[in-house]
Amino acid sequence: MKIRLHINRIIILALILTSNAKLNAQDFHFSQFRETPMLINPAQTALNKDVRIIVNYKDQWRSVASPFKTYAVSGEYAINHKGEKNNYLGIGLQILGDQAGDAKIGTTLGMIAINGVLKIAELNKLSVGIIGGVGQRSINTGALQWGSQYDGANFNSAIPSGEDVPKSFVYPDLGAGIAWSYGKGEKCISANDGINATVGLSVFHFGIPSYSYYSTSSEKLNTKIIGHASVTIGIANSNLLIIPDLIFVNQGALHEINMGGIFKFITQDGSKYTKNKKPSAYSIGAHYRMGDAMILTGMYEYSNYAIGISYDVNMSKLTSVSKSRGGLEIALRFVTPNQFSSTGSKI
Repeated sequence: MKIRLHINRIIILALILTSNAKLNAQDFHFSQFRETPMLINPAQTALNKDVRIIVNYKDQWRSVASPFKTYAVSGEYAINHKGEKNNYLGIGLQILGDQAGDAKIGTTLGMIAINGVLKIAELNKLSVGIIGGVGQRSINTGALQWGSQYDGANFNSAIPSGEDVPKSFVYPDLGAGIAWSYGKGEKCISANDGINATVGLSVFHFGIPSYSYYSTSSEKLNTKIIGHASVTIGIANSNLLIIPDLIFVNQGALHEINMGGIFKFITQDGSKYTKNKKPSAYSIGAHYRMGDAMILTGMYEYSNYAIGISYDVNMSKLTSVSKSRGGLEIALRFVTPNQFSSTGSKI
């Protein structure tokens, strides 16, 4: 019975490794990529925002093995942002954590971002940002089982494994990016004629970080290149906004395309003078991460606050064991000015 259990674990692990290259010196990522702006491109740090705070949490592969848990906390602040007519700096702090599998293979990463935002033409901005910090990888070797601990009939944890695996290592990290943004019009039920767009390109890691528990290893964290584009289109004289977006990621053997869209419905305009009535909206949408998963998303926004929930419906080779159950993800956001500002470029 125990031998059969070990075989099943090996089959599941093999399916995970062959169905998706993300686990081979790749980054963890979130399905709600609109809610991880600095992880996508440091040139989005405080872009068209005064303050933005986001908390993310993802729980995935619970149906396959011990769940993989990922969290992120970010904060952004615009320095000397006096409206839409001036240049300014954005600064940000990004903290990430990840824990995977029975061995609790963990990653903790802290980074600081700086972004320069330039007004290059009417309704157009160009931003250039950098991000850097330090990460730590850890592992719980006590939870691992080795072939040397097989006594001929059963696994015996009392037998020394003979393996000397360091419990953690520290590595530096660095990224940079550029983005163009455009915005005009208003966003309210009575008008809703805004058009906003952001297009960007970023590079992370630069093949610099050594990514191995053994100092003698030459393994590196692969350079990651991200291209992204998003457009928010207000349907005039209605309460509907359409938000198509696309992200492309290339990192080593990984080539990921995630595309889709969101329908956003403004349910209430805020009162302009008394501020007694707060604006609100809800969104529904879907994205397809090619060859991997369908992502279903819902969000509710109220004034400066938002909560988003998504679920990955697995569509890769792993479906034979995952039963299409991928991962639940939650995002919480606070932003100023709020998402219902009448200035289009602040959408």
